[in-house]
Amino acid sequence: MKAKASLLALALSSAFLTQVTAAPLTQVEQQMLHYIEQHRDSQVAMLEQLVNINSGTGNRRGVEQVGDTLRPHLEQLGFDTRWVDLPPSMAHAGSLVATFGKAHRRVLLIAHLDTVFPPDSDFQAYQSSADRRTATGPGVLDNKGGLTTLLYALKALEHAGRLQHAAITVVLVGDEEQAAQPSSISRQALRDAALQSDIALGLEFATSPSQLVTGRRGISAWQLSSRGQVRHSSGVFGAQAGFGAIYESARVLEVLRTTFARSPGLTVNPGIMVGGRSAQLDTRHSTGSAQGPKNIIAGQAQIYGDLRFLSRGQQRSAEQTLRDIAAAPLPGTTSQVEFHDIMPAMPETAGNRQLLAAFSEVSEAMGTGSLTAVPALERGGADISYIADLVEASLDGLGPWGTGAHSPQETLELAALPIATGRLAIFISRFLDR
Repeated sequence: MKAKASLLALALSSAFLTQVTAAPLTQVEQQMLHYIEQHRDSQVAMLEQLVNINSGTGNRRGVEQVGDTLRPHLEQLGFDTRWVDLPPSMAHAGSLVATFGKAHRRVLLIAHLDTVFPPDSDFQAYQSSADRRTATGPGVLDNKGGLTTLLYALKALEHAGRLQHAAITVVLVGDEEQAAQPSSISRQALRDAALQSDIALGLEFATSPSQLVTGRRGISAWQLSSRGQVRHSSGVFGAQAGFGAIYESARVLEVLRTTFARSPGLTVNPGIMVGGRSAQLDTRHSTGSAQGPKNIIAGQAQIYGDLRFLSRGQQRSAEQTLRDIAAAPLPGTTSQVEFHDIMPAMPETAGNRQLLAAFSEVSEAMGTGSLTAVPALERGGADISYIADLVEASLDGLGPWGTGAHSPQETLELAALPIATGRLAIFISRFLDR
């Protein structure tokens, strides 16, 4: 951890929270909320513009167009902006990075430009409900609602004269939904920004008006390869022929089920399986094939799945358990397992909980209720997980709320936009003074 960690820990201590507790809205904070309310239509119009740009992860040009739409707004606020491109072989857009100010305590704001909807998806356009209470569209919730929340919080800070006192880095990632591998390259810009920051705030969507994210599970992939002796089925279970690859892989799965089914925070899931005389599994495209008659003992079986965990320690322990299970095969068979790290966990920490408490006080002062932590099991991975161990404290789910993320029913509650925007602007303003 950085040398300044002790200073930040003091800033995030109970003394900081005591100063924030029950603090009513100041005139400046009310001014920011008034600005946000006055510009509600402008914010929604920006949201519509962004949603109508297809920015599926594989559509590099569209992703960059979303970033280029936001870039002049950030520059008008005084941010220095630059694209950090990925190598051409990765085929994804890079990250738009914007920096402002030189204050001694820097805030990192994280959002993403891409969606899960490719250019050939039937779900392409923004549409508002007749009563203007909700809006649907690709990415309206994940994460273009978060992008507009971030932008208009900064605009409100600037309008109230608070931005000039801030030091803020914004990283808008181009491929959050499907990170280019290796992540050591695709997330380098994010890590570089985190190393220069004290706290990180993620603008992923919220699951409800009253919950934020203090922890996220990490994700890794595992692949089991089992082999058996290809012989006539009449000899199966015998001393000469053994049990075959499919029975062996089934043994591993059953032991996994009984071992991990009740492990708090840990899930081990077999997503795809193939087996037969021969079997091929393409993990990149999640497809497979197998061939062999029913009266031949299976020679090959392969399984590809994911592992989700609350901490690196829990991840490594589970991986070793899986290796141990694979190392005790049925007669006449062998098994081996390989692992591939995808995304680290965002462990829940005291610092994260303190940030949540500070945000909750802001929300109560706004009259929008207290905030609690959503269980880590209920949220998937996000970019903030890559840098959670590089900052003293982090918090996610600060965007607006709605339903149906990643589906053609993706819907945003439009009333959530000004609330989420106000919470973020006031939190940053208060953080500057501590």
